[in-house]
Amino acid sequence: MQSAVGGSVVQRAEFVFAAAAMAAQPLRLAVFRRAGEPRAMALLRLRPGLPEVFVESQMPLGAWLQAPQESLTELARALLARLPLGLRLGISQIDPRFVAPPVSPLVSTLPYIRTPWLAVSGRYADYWAARGKNLRANLRKQREKLAAQGIALRTEVLREPADMARAVADYAALESRGWKAGEGTAVSPDHPQFGFYRGMLERFAARGLAQVHRCFFGDRLVASELCLLDQGEFVILKTTYDESTAPLSPASLLRQPMFESLFDGGEVSRVEFYGPLKEWHTRWSSESRDIYHANVHAGPLARGLVSALRRAPGSAA
Repeated sequence: MQSAVGGSVVQRAEFVFAAAAMAAQPLRLAVFRRAGEPRAMALLRLRPGLPEVFVESQMPLGAWLQAPQESLTELARALLARLPLGLRLGISQIDPRFVAPPVSPLVSTLPYIRTPWLAVSGRYADYWAARGKNLRANLRKQREKLAAQGIALRTEVLREPADMARAVADYAALESRGWKAGEGTAVSPDHPQFGFYRGMLERFAARGLAQVHRCFFGDRLVASELCLLDQGEFVILKTTYDESTAPLSPASLLRQPMFESLFDGGEVSRVEFYGPLKEWHTRWSSESRDIYHANVHAGPLARGLVSALRRAPGSAA
């Protein structure tokens, strides 16, 4: 359905259901049809009266997909009408590129993150010339420093399904040596997300929709980005780099030729970072937008009841 309604590559079934396989609780699939054709789809966590659209930490967007002509408010209310005591539907991480924030007294929205993106159009030379002087000069000096030390700078792109296991294993080894390991969020061989990324990337690679971009100093892997692409969209899912290379920036040394290949290739029209906007993003792009959450109530009475429940002591509504 994602390809039919124009959702993101991270809303393809191969991605969403791989994440759903890790869910601690059972999920329900809801499908809305018109004249027998699916017009909306969602994976749900069923809470009494307050169902939620499924989302996990590795998912940039919630598991809600709809045709652009449909109304999010009416779809959600139709779904609530089919659920026992359906008062409010919580939908997290909605991209306004596909679903504009509803304007309705039955809907409350909340900004989630501001996320950067990059339009890939025109010539790469023009794009690069428009970057800040500091970025361009800094990367040039880094290359000169590596060359002066006799260190060969090399990048590669892995695309084949057979390469994904190695790509994820190498990524995990690199990330496990960084700051994320201290926080317990690094993708490591014994982390549940290791299997998720390996299996998911293998399935996408089998369809020609996965790329892992890697940067080496000599034979030493120093940066890696796990990426998906489909219908002109290129999503950078995860990035890691060797922190011991500071003050060099291997992630930037990887990203420049990666973006150059996207501009020159002609198949990609936009790059999505799908993460919180940070200062370093602004060196590469000036474009961003807000991802948002929405709560849709079944009706005015339902909204009043939910408000009353929220005021009750110990309420989780």
